[in-house]
Amino acid sequence: MPFDADADGSLISTAADTDRFFTALLQGRLLAPAQLAEMQRTVEIPADRGFPRGTRDGLGLDWTPLSCGGGYWGHSGDGFGYLVWPATTADGRSTVTVSLHSRPGDESSATRQLHDVTALVDHALCADR
Repeated sequence: MPFDADADGSLISTAADTDRFFTALLQGRLLAPAQLAEMQRTVEIPADRGFPRGTRDGLGLDWTPLSCGGGYWGHSGDGFGYLVWPATTADGRSTVTVSLHSRPGDESSATRQLHDVTALVDHALCADR
């Protein structure tokens, strides 16, 4: 989808395939350990970007803390009419991908939607513990 504004709009997949990809990545089945470690070197994302507090950005992976402790790795993306939010625990044992067929036109709705999606992911991964 080259008409989209960014690289995340160029991936076409199902939620199940996205789950399998992130599980394999975090379990070390796709890259050498040094390469995965390099992806997981992160910097703090500024609070005004709309991500949950404490989210950190790496090379193609974001780290987001969970309310129950620990956190998850993922890389969200959006495009015309959709939002995808994959999340996998550090050990790759628990994975969830939220896919929405929606993209709010105003900032307050987009902020609320992002908050709701991250709360859903947090609930799903914390309930699995």
